[in-house]
Amino acid sequence: MPYPVGQHFICGFEGTKISRDLKRLIRKYRVGGLILFARNIESPRQVLSLTRQLQRLSDTPLFISVDQEGGLVRRFRGSFTPVPPMAVVGRCYQKTRSLRLVTEVGRILGRELSAVGVNFDFAPVVDVHSNPKNPVIGNRSFGPNPRVVTQCAGAVMKGLHEVGVLSCAKHFPGHGATSADSHKTLPILSDSGRLLWRRDLSPFRRLIADGTILTVMTAHVKYPDLDRRRCATLSPKILTDILRRRMKFEGVIVSDDLRMKGITKRNSVGEAAELFFRAGGDIALVCREIDEEVTAMERVARLVAKDDTLLGHLARAAERIDFLKKKFCRNGEKGRFPIHRIGASAHRKVISRLFERAGTR
Repeated sequence: MPYPVGQHFICGFEGTKISRDLKRLIRKYRVGGLILFARNIESPRQVLSLTRQLQRLSDTPLFISVDQEGGLVRRFRGSFTPVPPMAVVGRCYQKTRSLRLVTEVGRILGRELSAVGVNFDFAPVVDVHSNPKNPVIGNRSFGPNPRVVTQCAGAVMKGLHEVGVLSCAKHFPGHGATSADSHKTLPILSDSGRLLWRRDLSPFRRLIADGTILTVMTAHVKYPDLDRRRCATLSPKILTDILRRRMKFEGVIVSDDLRMKGITKRNSVGEAAELFFRAGGDIALVCREIDEEVTAMERVARLVAKDDTLLGHLARAAERIDFLKKKFCRNGEKGRFPIHRIGASAHRKVISRLFERAGTR
């Protein structure tokens, strides 16, 4: 039986209902997960119905993922609790030196995602916002202080995990000092490896060491002092030598969207997926265009059929993925937050206290 390469992909799709192409992606290609965007969302009940149908179509549990960070990066809006940007959360922690409200932010995000069948949140941002001119991170970060970022990111992840939603620390090894947006081009960060280690890598190092980080998302950023040839997403030096061996990370490595221009200006999605897996990655994220998603999976499947080294890597990656799916992709509805409690007054009161203690309107 051919190796199920699709288990190593999380894919996006169009529309609010299950199309023939989406059904084929799940049943024929056995995709490991799906990601939701505003284009897939009409209402909480519609999303819950959709995620239930998606899980029933798959013969293995699916990661149902979303970018629900807070602030501007919130795919779920409307009745959902309006969680603020993480910069506000960071200011609250700096003023109070308490992580209680910070952890509760993670719980609120997780409870409301679980209510609609989402089990994987691509949050929080663990980037240290050291460049005020950064066009893509900004107030998505907890701030410019690595210690504050470490404490707050750890607390948000703890809150998400406590209510059964998997978190993802992004963007490794750090996107906070860049002056370009990897959605549009490939940023190049020429800071020394020593500075990167002390500043950008510090929160990742500490949170990996204490076992908080379960998944990491890579940055489509080139760091010449770490790897002269490749951006982090495609770099064995960064993903295998630094993240796996030096930092001893044993969790799952997820790529940022392989359709972003930081990648596609140099590689097709299929080429990028191959390079990502060869660099040490576990799950490739491709956020739209089912034809490109299928082409990438078929390319990797052909390579795996004749490359025992790549097959061996993916088999080990599958063990890491399965471990997390058993923990976070629960079958059935037990423990799910009630859908009618989305935007609960208790949640909104927490956010009000957060703003108050951060000294922010």
